[in-house]
Amino acid sequence: MDKRVIENERVKKSIEKALFTLLKNKSFSEITVSDIIRVSGVARASYYRNFESKEGIIEAYMERQRKEVAHMITFSESVADIFNEAKLVMALQHYLQQKDYILLLYDNGFGTFLQEDMNRFAELNIGDMPQKSMERYRLYFLSGAMFNTTIQWLKSDAVESPRQMARAFINMLSNKNSYTEEES
Repeated sequence: MDKRVIENERVKKSIEKALFTLLKNKSFSEITVSDIIRVSGVARASYYRNFESKEGIIEAYMERQRKEVAHMITFSESVADIFNEAKLVMALQHYLQQKDYILLLYDNGFGTFLQEDMNRFAELNIGDMPQKSMERYRLYFLSGAMFNTTIQWLKSDAVESPRQMARAFINMLSNKNSYTEEES
């Protein structure tokens, strides 16, 4: 790989890491570009070469997360893929690894942004339903339910394993009304 590309990726990740480091102690609105530059150790020109705004850092982070999950999990164009336990486990393991960053974003008012990103991910990987199709609402219903449940799971320190959560999702989404510990 080209050294310039490698260096540019390092700079982007330094900026991203700096933003999330700052979010641990300051609200998003209190963080300045100067703060990010200082903590990241990159030049102001490098910052603006890669990002137009602080929100752009979050967008780039979320895009990378979508690509990483999509790379791990191959979807068919069926909403039924949401019921695949192995795929759910892999996705939940990934979100668990990203727990701190996801919760920092959520706690800083980016819940709607995260939900929209999950909708976009579902559309891209499972298929965007025709505008007049009632099936598209099922996609958004499932995406919303999974998002909210995942956030609550992460907020409660992810006591249950990704496999337990995947099985719970499948049970809840397939209209099974009972979830027992034996199923985990």
